[in-house]
Order: sequence, then C-alpha cells, then structure tokens
Amino acid sequence: MASSSEESRYPFECDPSVHKYQVSEKEYLGQNSQHHVVCVGITIFNEENKLLLVQRAKSEKAFPCFWEIPGGKVDEPDTTILHGAVRELKEETGLEATRIVRKVGTFEFGDGAVRWVKHIFEMEVKSLATLALDPVEHDAYLWASEEEVKAEQVGEVKLKYISPDNKFIKLEAFRHRRETASL
Repeated sequence: MASSSEESRYPFECDPSVHKYQVSEKEYLGQNSQHHVVCVGITIFNEENKLLLVQRAKSEKAFPCFWEIPGGKVDEPDTTILHGAVRELKEETGLEATRIVRKVGTFEFGDGAVRWVKHIFEMEVKSLATLALDPVEHDAYLWASEEEVKAEQVGEVKLKYISPDNKFIKLEAFRHRRETASL
C-alpha cells in the first residue's frame, strides 16, 4: 500500500469500489499488458452540482486552449494509482482531496504502439476556496452544468474538447451523481 510519507502528504479516504486501484502503476500494467501508460482524471463538483473544467494553457504543445478535467500521468514515485490521482489534482488545481467517491469511467487511446488507459475518479475536496491553477498547465477554469457540457457552451465560452470520449466521460460523471442521489 501507500508509504507513510505519501499517506501523510496525500491523506484521503476512498470508497471500497475503488480499492482495486490501490496498486502501483507497475503492478497495474503487469496485470493489464494491453496498456503501456496509466493516466488519471478527476471530477470535482461544487455545491451547485457543477463540474470543474480547466482550460489547457495556450503554451501547451498538445491541444492548447481545450477544456478538460484535471488529471495526468501516474508517475513512478506514486505509490498507487489513487495517490497519483490525488497528486495530480493538488498539482494542477491546489485542491486537496479528502475522499475518492467513485470511479466514473475509463477510456483508452494511443497509436497501437503505445496504448494509454485513463481512469476517471470523482473526488471530494477539503475546500474549493483553495482552487489555484498551475499556470504552466492551465489558463482558466469554470464550473459547468450538465446542460452546458452537452451544449459545449458556458455563457460566452465555447467548450472545445480533446475528443468525443472527453465529453462522454464528463456526462458520465453527472449520470453517476444522479443515480446516487436517487438511491
């Protein structure tokens, strides 16, 4: 499991449904040889049930100015995939995860030679007041309703997504929340 230094740096609770991601990237890839790289994405909702979206920096080589959820590659020092997700959230947004609520979904991409897998998790955070973007990675953020994600428009802001999968996973996050609320 997690090292004590990483646990103290990134303490969080998690739903039992995500326990299978409490493995290192190396262990996961050993069990899933069809993948070569593990990435994570994080969905965060505010009190109005709006989803946090971040805009990739203009200086990014890949997909500059596109809108996404926070996330990135799990790195070798990350004790587990879940710790990688919590670290990415903190690095990109300044937000501290307190709980991993659920897995939202997974999608795969790559050119055949290198296959990536991206696991998306919904998280709760200590305080949304600490939201502060890393300007190297993101230029702006906004909160979007399900209808706005579908319409690809928030006010005057046009939402450009990297792929149809990116839009789909955002809508899946809303679906999961609806289903949980109706229980």
